[in-house]
Amino acid sequence: MSDHKLIAVGGFQHETNTFAPHLAPFEAFERADSWPGLTSGEVLFDTMAGLNIPLSGFIDSARQAGHQLHPLCWCAAEPSSYVTRDAFERVADIICSGLRAGASVEAVYLDLHGAMVTEHYQDGEGELLRRVREIVGPAIPVVISLDLHANVTEGMVEHSDAMTIYRTYPHLDMAATGVRAFELLEFLIAGHKLHKVMRKIPFLFPLTSQCTDFEPCRSLY
Repeated sequence: MSDHKLIAVGGFQHETNTFAPHLAPFEAFERADSWPGLTSGEVLFDTMAGLNIPLSGFIDSARQAGHQLHPLCWCAAEPSSYVTRDAFERVADIICSGLRAGASVEAVYLDLHGAMVTEHYQDGEGELLRRVREIVGPAIPVVISLDLHANVTEGMVEHSDAMTIYRTYPHLDMAATGVRAFELLEFLIAGHKLHKVMRKIPFLFPLTSQCTDFEPCRSLY
């Protein structure tokens, strides 16, 4: 059996502030900003080339290792209030339909933020991952990457096999995080096991203390 696998890849990013006044509709994810607009299919690979985005780093590493990639979609929107029901369902459908079309997919990587709240789900990423897991089953490894400011939930942990986050703020290592995600996925593909543990610490760092160039966050990340 070949060590080269067919890996489904995609991403869906939104940092939700539920106190913000404006929702994130589907059009916000279609619109390009300092990142590409909604992109799906084979064009995803050319669109991601050379960008400091986790999916870009993952694609480069996976191709160098000889794996085949099955493109789903990638999109992001500016931080805002809730992602609309319509936007979430439309993007989730693109991702899930793509997974169903790739019947021989042997692994999944998703580039997520980790702080998405929708009009109908408190845990947007957890719900997306639940649907992904329902499609691929328990034996297919699912690895995700998250923003350093992710709100990690039990659902995210339950429905993924491994996760990694940005280790810099300001965020400089986004593509490098995709490389780390690939290394985790390769570890799982090789038959190794990871054990998941989640523990929430009862304190928050104020934004003014989060820069990873200085303590305390320099040592933490």
